[in-house]
Amino acid sequence: MDDSDSDSVADSQTTDISNSMNDSDIESVDDSHSILDKTVDNSETVDNTNECDDTDCYPVSFLQRLQGFRLEGHLVDVILCAEGKEIPCHRLVLSACSDYFHAMFGRAHSESKKDKIEIGGVSAESLQQLVDYAYTSKITVTMDNVQPLYEAANMLQVKGVEDKCEKFLTDKLSHETCLVTWALADKVSCEPLLERAKLYTLKHFEDVCMKEEFLELPVDFLKSCISDDGLHAKNEERVLEVVLRWVRHDLKERQSHLKELLECVRFSQVDQEFLKGIMETDKVLAGISGIKELMQDQSRYARPRHIQGEILVFGGRTCAYTQGDEGNNYNMYKLTLNCDCVDSSPFPPYFFHINAACVVNSDVFITGGAYAKCYAYRYKPSVGSWSKLGPLVNEERLFNSMVALQGQAYIVGGIGMPNWRAVYDVEVYSESTDMWSLVAPLLNKGVKDFGLASCCDKIFVFGGKTGKCTLSDQSHNTDAVQCYDPTQNVWTYTAPLPNPMEEITACTVNSKIYLVGGKLAHVLCYDPQQDCYEKMTNPLASWFRCSATTCGSDIYIIGGCDHNYTAPLPNPMEEITACTVNSKIYLVGGKLAHVLCYDPQQDCYEKMTNPLASWFRCSATTCGSDIYIIGGCDHNDDDDDKVPHATVQRYNVRSNTMVLLKDFPVTIFQHISVIVPKA
Repeated sequence: MDDSDSDSVADSQTTDISNSMNDSDIESVDDSHSILDKTVDNSETVDNTNECDDTDCYPVSFLQRLQGFRLEGHLVDVILCAEGKEIPCHRLVLSACSDYFHAMFGRAHSESKKDKIEIGGVSAESLQQLVDYAYTSKITVTMDNVQPLYEAANMLQVKGVEDKCEKFLTDKLSHETCLVTWALADKVSCEPLLERAKLYTLKHFEDVCMKEEFLELPVDFLKSCISDDGLHAKNEERVLEVVLRWVRHDLKERQSHLKELLECVRFSQVDQEFLKGIMETDKVLAGISGIKELMQDQSRYARPRHIQGEILVFGGRTCAYTQGDEGNNYNMYKLTLNCDCVDSSPFPPYFFHINAACVVNSDVFITGGAYAKCYAYRYKPSVGSWSKLGPLVNEERLFNSMVALQGQAYIVGGIGMPNWRAVYDVEVYSESTDMWSLVAPLLNKGVKDFGLASCCDKIFVFGGKTGKCTLSDQSHNTDAVQCYDPTQNVWTYTAPLPNPMEEITACTVNSKIYLVGGKLAHVLCYDPQQDCYEKMTNPLASWFRCSATTCGSDIYIIGGCDHNYTAPLPNPMEEITACTVNSKIYLVGGKLAHVLCYDPQQDCYEKMTNPLASWFRCSATTCGSDIYIIGGCDHNDDDDDKVPHATVQRYNVRSNTMVLLKDFPVTIFQHISVIVPKA
């Protein structure tokens, strides 16, 4: 058909339409024009528009339609290939999601003309996930897939997935992940994530350097770490030890790096006797050219590193019970690691007998007190201030325990007043609402004097007393072990203890929980993943009502007494503390005549040095390889005759030496001390 024919058809159609309209139709059209004209004339005062906005639902339906096209193979115009897998898709969708594909398809690249494009350097699984993301805006990031997924998203410039991987890794930073995250951030050139991972490594150096992954650290990473002013090492001897351990891990390949690493060590801060000893025993170090001159150069790095933490001491008593409330300690003391008292400030009212304390994200949470059962306070070392938290739900709870899990403080168990029965209630603190709220209660075993630990993102309660806990009523011990999963908000029973027991202490080391104390005849190791127990070594001294804490992979078991002891239940603060350093458990305090060291890996005990002062009802806290033992009193059976003292002892686990530091500002016992990162 030529143009003249087209015109004829158009004319005939127009003619037909015109001829089909009668006079009344034309009149109606004229009327409609006049109505429209009037509407236009009044448009300034009347809005007859009806705009439809599908902003919320349109993108979803649009993506669903595109995904349907892809699955059907409809309008597919390119196939991506990786590791032998073929993934059909649309160039337009890829270009909209990825700057990499936008550049590839929008310019004169050879791939822009190909039907199949091989994508090297990425796994088939990661490529499939990125293509799925382009069509659905959804991605699942896990610890198993985050590394290949992040690398693929970075190479293909899928910004949305890069951001999600960065946030995931930031949220998951821990002693186990910080080194891998640091290396991955360096590989994908993500400076913010790199800085966060490095800062975490510096801040938790004492724990991180004990990981096997630390021995695989590239030399430039290690050099960057040990040369930083912000390295939180307790002392420079520790830094030197870490360097030598890293070099010995692959001596043949790494010996050439030793001198440049030693140049980062601040020898002016290293004990000269320690240096002399290591030079006599370490042939590798002694063989370095110019090493003596390097060690004697006091001008290099004369400034010490930042102090890792500070000691906080709460509550307790400053004299025997004969003086009544006048002997209560109403101050909080802040000490440096050299035991210089840098601050003393009033404690929140009525908190001289604290029920429990725990450290959450560098802040100290405390609950209870002789006359403050319903109160909770938080101390923020970064600003040096106390704040009163929202009231507890259970306002009549005494002798509870606290534990930190996933950045939140939990209160568990205890005794309910006025009936003195063990309680079921479990509370968690919400930062956003400043409120304590009940989570799922313990099962049919409300407990007191139980072992409490967090491990594998769950809370475990071991044994304890049930029923009514008074001298006139018989309470019962339980063998039940209760496990709380915060993701499901449920408690479940796990494998029970071998026997019903109370007064045991639980410590988490390397994803396992070690039970000590009470009437246990041995250390008991619980594996949450296998839900089974293993009997370990026997204690070297009675440890009923001891306490224990961990540092690295060490468990320190402190104090205790013969389990035939029948005196009334002590105040929780009368129970002593245990510390863990470098995968071993150190026990101090109580009626022990020496420091007792338990090695979980070798399953054996070793008697260490003796204390320099009585340490019954002392407090103990760890920093690096040092245990700070503060205050205490003699262990006379009569509470009224106990004489407290102000002695501060520091025990070093590497040298097995106990030294006296400066006296505490006041005599003190039955108190709490913690170490927090220095602001």
